[in-house]
Amino acid sequence: MKTLLSIDRKPGRTCRLFGTWYRKWIGRFIFRKLNIGIGAALLLVFLLLGLVIYNNVYTLLEQKERELLEFRTEKLKLQLTDILERFKYDTGTVYQNMGGGDERSMYELFLPDNVAEGRDGKQAVFEQNYMKNVLTNMLTRNPFASAVIMYRIEDGRLFAEFQRQEHRLNESYPFDRFFDSFPKGYRHPYLGSSDELLTPADRQIYIVNPIYNPLTIHPDQVYGYHLTALNAKAIANEFDSRSSAYRLIIKQDDAVLLDSRPDETSDWQASDDLVARASMDRYRIEIVGISYKSNLQSKLADITLRISLILGACWIICVAVVHLIQRFVVGRFNQMSAHFKKVQRNPFTPLMPVRGEDEIGDLMARFNRMAQELQNHINQVYVSEIRKRNAEFIALKTQIHPHFLYNTLESLRMQAVISEQPYIAEKLHLLGRLYRWMLQPTDELISVQEELANTRDYLELLMLGKSNRIELRVDAEVNLENCFMLKFTLQPIVENAIQHGRLEEYEDPVIRVDIRKEDGLLLIQIQNNGRTMTEDERERLLSQLQDSNAFPGQHLGLKNIHERIKHFYGVQYGLSLPASPSDSEPFRLFMTFPYKR
Repeated sequence: MKTLLSIDRKPGRTCRLFGTWYRKWIGRFIFRKLNIGIGAALLLVFLLLGLVIYNNVYTLLEQKERELLEFRTEKLKLQLTDILERFKYDTGTVYQNMGGGDERSMYELFLPDNVAEGRDGKQAVFEQNYMKNVLTNMLTRNPFASAVIMYRIEDGRLFAEFQRQEHRLNESYPFDRFFDSFPKGYRHPYLGSSDELLTPADRQIYIVNPIYNPLTIHPDQVYGYHLTALNAKAIANEFDSRSSAYRLIIKQDDAVLLDSRPDETSDWQASDDLVARASMDRYRIEIVGISYKSNLQSKLADITLRISLILGACWIICVAVVHLIQRFVVGRFNQMSAHFKKVQRNPFTPLMPVRGEDEIGDLMARFNRMAQELQNHINQVYVSEIRKRNAEFIALKTQIHPHFLYNTLESLRMQAVISEQPYIAEKLHLLGRLYRWMLQPTDELISVQEELANTRDYLELLMLGKSNRIELRVDAEVNLENCFMLKFTLQPIVENAIQHGRLEEYEDPVIRVDIRKEDGLLLIQIQNNGRTMTEDERERLLSQLQDSNAFPGQHLGLKNIHERIKHFYGVQYGLSLPASPSDSEPFRLFMTFPYKR
């Protein structure tokens, strides 16, 4: 029972595996399904086209084969007619010079009174030479003749000439009974076939005419016979040398004179093979030519193979072209999909390049317009959010009463003074002053001197308990008390330099601030002697500062400062990097403000 259950599970498991494979490799991809569908449709079309071509070619071949078969049959009819006419002419020459003239006719040699006695006499030698010349001429005039034979009844003598040297008369053949079997009448020539007339044995079609007195009305008085043996194989080869592909049948009445395939047992009259007939009514002869359809199909097999190869190659080429076209289209869709994923992670991804002026290019352009509108909308929302946060920050500063924090820090500082701990007292004083400055509800603009002072306080507190202290050096070409900048913008940059420049890991770390006036602008350069920035990091930071993306993935503090300055002063102000620094040059950053006194 367990075995049966396991067997029953196999089809279901196979279906599940196939379903999983289909969903993974085909179901998720519309163009793969389209490619398979187009390939199957093309295959069906090419199969139908192949069947149509096959049927048309077969019909054409059958028509041509039938015409060729009829031509060969009719040609053989004409050849046989010519052979019989030649035979009749040769028989007529037997009676030439009959009844007068200096030359004796051959007919006279067959009369009983003119038969020579013996075989060695002068008259016998004359007969032999005379008959040899006549028979040789008859044999020459008929290319299908194997032998020409004359039989004289009076002495039973045979005169014969052969086309081939190896042929001889079959001495064991009863020629007297053979010739005596023919009817005595005017309806001649007589036709038949035999394998025993000659040696070596070979199938022969013979034509026989009696030799009698043509002036009498009684043909029963026969003096001899004139016989021409036709080579049956030569006649069959004349019809077609490929005897296995065709069949030739020659009949007189119901007697078969020639069958090129006598071993064939099938009834050709009941088969669907191609048949051509030609009748010689005068001689009661019917010629039947048969072409086997198996031969036609063997001819068609080679054509079918070529058609299949051509159609198969065309199908492969069509599928390959469709695949290349779809691959090009899918490549553009994949490009769009990859860009969609980037936009999903970062709405401020640069717009995708639009290629082509087709439907896909139009879709790319429309998506770019949508992405651009989305970025503009996010920028508007982000600016509104900055304003909202600034308002909340100001409200928070006004809501929190700072006196509690100040009083607490002052009490701790006094305890440190009483405990004779001036270092701690000094640091608590700096911390209280820094928080007082940060939380006091003053204007956004402060003097550069004040921003630097509070930045120093921050740095002093940051270095609390550390041995490798960071020095802040300021070099100013202007009066810092009369120059103003946005509040709380320098301190985050110093903090960023300490964190990303890893200043505490270097000996004698220094942050240098250079302040100067240039073309109505206040330029502040911040640099340090910490870790240098790589070219990739520099390009990434520069791209983020110049990009309209309000939500960068890195350097969020610098980006926020840049956006605050741009929002407060205008887009021409903010943070910037030097044009082309060298690899050994320390990190530098520029802050640009309008010079206002």
